[in-house]
Amino acid sequence: MQRPLEAAAVLETGAIMLGSNIVADGHAPGFSVRVVTHIHQDHILDLKKSIREASFIAATPLTLDLLEVAGYRVPPSKRLALPYSVSVSVDGDVLTLRQANHVPGAAEIVVELSNGHRIGYTGDFKLPGTDILYELDVLVIDATYGVEEWVRPWQDEIDILLADVVQEGLMHGPVYIYGYYGKIEEIMLLLRRHDVDAPFLVNQRIGRSAAVLERHGYRVGDVVVDGTREALEVKRSGWYIGFRHYSSWRRRRMLPPSNGLRPVHVLLTGWEFREPLRRISPREWIVSFSDHADFRQLVSYVEEARPRMLIVDGYRGGRAAAYFASYVSKRLGIPATVQPSTERWTK
Repeated sequence: MQRPLEAAAVLETGAIMLGSNIVADGHAPGFSVRVVTHIHQDHILDLKKSIREASFIAATPLTLDLLEVAGYRVPPSKRLALPYSVSVSVDGDVLTLRQANHVPGAAEIVVELSNGHRIGYTGDFKLPGTDILYELDVLVIDATYGVEEWVRPWQDEIDILLADVVQEGLMHGPVYIYGYYGKIEEIMLLLRRHDVDAPFLVNQRIGRSAAVLERHGYRVGDVVVDGTREALEVKRSGWYIGFRHYSSWRRRRMLPPSNGLRPVHVLLTGWEFREPLRRISPREWIVSFSDHADFRQLVSYVEEARPRMLIVDGYRGGRAAAYFASYVSKRLGIPATVQPSTERWTK
């Protein structure tokens, strides 16, 4: 009989092994199901290889549709769309996806093995809004911000602060927001929830993602794809919110004025711990916005979940994963380890 600790692992490839039938967020040969927790690049590792070799690609219906937008075509015969809290049997193991507050469509994973052991994987998440996975023999957790100093005490109020910055900027001209794919879609929905109704100016990929979100019942509102006739009219108005990839931040000052108005630029980063937002010039802001749990939230999650064993994802967490595993073992009394091996962080 496979022991719980042997049933779950973070492999050298970044794949999360959850029993002998299911692997998540990375590829490993011989597994019948590959689960994608969400659309960020470090969680769709070798996905095309999994599409070729695995029997099924499992994800929430929204994530599967967003993957299609990103260029990953999953054949209908291999598409396993799982709404939250709906279970499916995989060769005797039971797979269930749970709600994760991260980017739209993100999920956690629970697998109940045929021998009765329960193992889980958080994927990326933040609190509140993420289901706590209880009664697990092994929990694999993301710890991107797993260092004690990496806290954002303003995390509960950053949504409204960001919306205020955008509203103020729109009073003087267009606003450009810089972030990663997935996070951009999250911000679009956040702004609509806070009644920011200016048109969104986006590239084709984000435009397609916005259409998928609308089909799944989200309120995205007026979205205009750059390069179209409608986009020219919106730019002439000077009243819009442009979304650009994080990598475009360095080229922000090359953007021409719109209708004689110079844009306000807002960079979203999870690595700002000094203050919730910082004005670095009259028309430039850095906003401490992350879709990952900070250190306090990570500890809170583990304290409430109380798994019998914790595995910290060292493939994505780096040195922070090693720190967090040590903290959990010493302070919470829960056996914790880092996988892959911590040797790479001690050389």
